[in-house]
Amino acid sequence: MKKLYAFVIGTTLLACASVQPVAVQVGDRCLGCRRAIGDVRVAAEMIDGLRAPFPFRTPGCMARYIKGHADQKVTALFVTDRTSGKMVLVQDAWFVPTVIQVPDRKFGENDYAAFRSKADADAFRPGNAPMLRWPQVVADVTE
Repeated sequence: MKKLYAFVIGTTLLACASVQPVAVQVGDRCLGCRRAIGDVRVAAEMIDGLRAPFPFRTPGCMARYIKGHADQKVTALFVTDRTSGKMVLVQDAWFVPTVIQVPDRKFGENDYAAFRSKADADAFRPGNAPMLRWPQVVADVTE
């Protein structure tokens, strides 16, 4: 009977410990640059130590914020998988440098497309473009 109680308590705690992303909406303000999010297919999200969600326009914008706020407690980081449109943890994603088109601007901006699948990332990348993991993305961005 003690084993059953231990199992139930452990399962309950584990279920409560999992963190899920909140849907990022077009028009939400990016925590990093304060610009409106125009394309949720490249959006990202940080869940802070208090489990509050904060949206970002792109993985690069979130990486710049994380790099500049290394002392902030973070529970989870999510990016949108370009293939499925679902949020995935950054440690499970592959990143490909790309140009993101910005509404109302002639030119796009350099950023990253995120993929859950390495095969999808490989198929998306042009030529010899690198496939990066999250620590490489953070190291690659400039504040």
